[in-house]
Parts: sequence; C-alpha cells; structure tokens
Amino acid sequence: MNNNLELKPLLKYPGGKTAELPIISEYAPETIQKYIEPFLGGGAVYFAIQANEYYVNDKSEDLMCLYQYIKDSNADFFKELETINSNWDLLSNISTNGFAKFSEILSRFKNNEIDKNELVVLVKNMIDEFENLDGPLFQLENIQQPLFKTQLQKNIVSIIKRICKNEKSKERELSESENKDNFECAIKSAYYMYFRELYNYPDKYTLSKPRTVAIFLFIREYCYSSMFRFNRDGKFNVPYGGISYNSKSLSSKIAYYKSKQLLEYLKHTNFYVEDFLSFVEKIQLTENDFMFLDPPYDTTFSEYDKNSFEQQDQIRLAQYLINDCPCKFMIVIKKTDFIEKLYTNHNLQIVEFDKNYFVSFKNRNKKNVKHLLIKNY
Repeated sequence: MNNNLELKPLLKYPGGKTAELPIISEYAPETIQKYIEPFLGGGAVYFAIQANEYYVNDKSEDLMCLYQYIKDSNADFFKELETINSNWDLLSNISTNGFAKFSEILSRFKNNEIDKNELVVLVKNMIDEFENLDGPLFQLENIQQPLFKTQLQKNIVSIIKRICKNEKSKERELSESENKDNFECAIKSAYYMYFRELYNYPDKYTLSKPRTVAIFLFIREYCYSSMFRFNRDGKFNVPYGGISYNSKSLSSKIAYYKSKQLLEYLKHTNFYVEDFLSFVEKIQLTENDFMFLDPPYDTTFSEYDKNSFEQQDQIRLAQYLINDCPCKFMIVIKKTDFIEKLYTNHNLQIVEFDKNYFVSFKNRNKKNVKHLLIKNY
C-alpha cells in the first residue's frame, strides 16, 4: 500500500472504501507492476496503492472527465469551479446583509400582518434588492439569473412558512441564530438547486463540458450525504445537504487538485470510460499485476450515476474473474445469497467482514450488513 497519507479521494462518493482500507491493505499483494480498477468511483483504494502504472475506469463520463481535467490542469474547468466557489462565499454575505429585511418579513407574516400573497411579493422585492450589493451575484457567462431568482423566492417563502409552522407545533420561538441559519440555508439551497437544474438539462442550457464537470463536482459535494442518484427519467434529484453544509467551501479541495504531489500521482495513470470487460481487454495483464474491484452492489437499486449494473452484469463479472482474469484480483462486495453463490466453490479465498452504514437513504441501505473480500491468490 501507499504510505503517502496526504493523497486522498478527489470527492465524496457513496460506497467509498476509505473505512475498509485496513482490511484491503492486509490482503493486498506486496508488489504490484500495474494496478487496475474497473469501477473507480471515489478512488480511495487507487490513491492508497503503490504501483508502477495505474489503469482505472468508470462508466461515469463526468467522473472520469474530472480526473482527466485535474491531471491536465484544465484551465477552463478550474475557472468554472473557482467561480462557483467564490459565488458560494458571496451568498454568505448576501445572507448576512439581507437578514434584517428577512426578519422583518418573517415577523409580519408571523403576526398575521400580511397574507401569503403579500408574503410572496415582499420576498420578491427583497430578492431584487440583492443585486445592489457589492460584487456581481454571478460571474459565470450565460447565467440564467431568472431561474435562480425564481428558486430563491420559492425557498425563502417556504422557509418563512416552515419556521412559523414549527414554532406553533413546538410552542417555541426560534432564536435569531437559528433564523439566520435557516435564511442562509434557503439561499444556498436555491443556488444548489439552480445548478442541479442546469446539470439535468445540459443541452437546454448549452453547458460546455468543463462547466458540466465543475457543476457535477459541486452538486456531488453539496448534495445530501453524497447520495448521487437519479430518478426514472435519468434526472438527479437528491436535495441539498442542509444547514451543516452552509459553511462548507471547496477552496481546500481546489488547492489539493493543483498540488504537485497529486499531479505527480495522476501522471502515471491512464483513465478510461468503458464497460468493465471492454476496459480490461485493452490492457496487457500479467500475473505481476493487481486488479481491485468495487462493483455496484447486488441490490434492487443499482443505478448510481445513470449507469445500471444488473444481476446479469454481476454474472459477466464473476465469469471473467473466475475463468479469464490472468492477474491477481480482489473484489469487495456486499454479501447476498446471489453473490455468495457466484463465487463459492471456485478455489477462491473469501473473507467475510462487517460493514456499518451510517446513512440509510430512503431505507435502501441496511444499517448493518456483511461484506465479502474475495481474492484469487
């Protein structure tokens, strides 16, 4: 394993293997010529492995573009990302400067001095005044300001109603600090939802690829618990992470992306966007190479990034590993009857270990499950 502890995944990723690195390290080969990973994701294991060459793959085009843009120090990508981040900080100033007006409107609505229709008008007028603050609200070219302002108005009206409803049900008036947090959350959630809309309709809003990838990173970092999932129409619909994300910043992450140490590591890596089988067939594998696999789990919900991975794909993967893989491999996957049956009685070493999920998204993940570490050496 790589002893350089400063290297870390580029982004938060559902099902990341950072917590499992000790057990993976325990069973990984001591020397590796080529490191191969067909389902890269966040890359926790990739950044922890010491090898001479790296070949990594993922079917998510935006994810692999992110790796490639960082490797290439792509100027357009970094310009987009830095602007998104600076606008995020600017929203904090808008929240601070606009809080007095927000409090006035909240108080009037709470005391029944204005009705719901008047509330909507007053909030719209308040938002129009935001543009008079120092600095541009947005610096991105072709920004859809009306789209953002509509979402902002909706969020602020909604939070005022929710505050009043919660105070009545709990028979407790929220503190000024709590109201400030809620106001800032309404503003930043609108910004997040604005970019979520752009990401879901890139052609409609004529997004360049660098802008799309910058938005991809932003919404992955700020969505609820990094749950990057899509509805039946292929649209990303996970909400904003909430108040605790208000103070978050991408500044340190951007600095990491530009660090010499990371760029040196990426320099020895080849990136692919392929089906796993097409990917491994492009590489001349030998017994001195090591393949680590962290495929989507065998669940009823296996579509994490518009790319489904069904049981037939699990069968294809198992057949390749058992019958055709010429190098050492290790696969880590959630234990199910189906998976266990695929890999049992094939002269493989199978280690079972506990995996605790700290987040259960709409009850799709059980809190306590068993995982299997399967290897052929």
